[in-house]
Amino acid sequence: MELLLLSLYTGSLFFLVSVVAPVLLRTPEHKNLAGHFYGRILFRFYKIAFPLLVLYLILGKAWEGLVLLLGLSVNLGLSLSLRRYKRMLGNIENYSYNSPQRTKFRRMSYLSTALFVFNLLLALTILWREV
Repeated sequence: MELLLLSLYTGSLFFLVSVVAPVLLRTPEHKNLAGHFYGRILFRFYKIAFPLLVLYLILGKAWEGLVLLLGLSVNLGLSLSLRRYKRMLGNIENYSYNSPQRTKFRRMSYLSTALFVFNLLLALTILWREV
């Protein structure tokens, strides 16, 4: 059962990092709308991922589950900060590409993506050890 939970988490994270993010966030036009949809998908992912990891932790994988939960929690914190900053800015397309506001938002987005990739690699490593 633990292997199934970890596989579901890892697979959904892989799909988010390798399919959803590149497709939505690489669109040259309508970045604001694409970011809006990505945010909605992302927060739905959190609603699935956290229960999966909590169950994984409860079923006896304390150390691995705790590490994965910590990594996902850091991502959630950054996602919430990005959401607040985005709401403060409004439509990101109203800012020039090199404006300080858009540069800060872009850096936060890149950090979030890097953390997701790190979490994916961590989950894959744990999954590889389990199999």
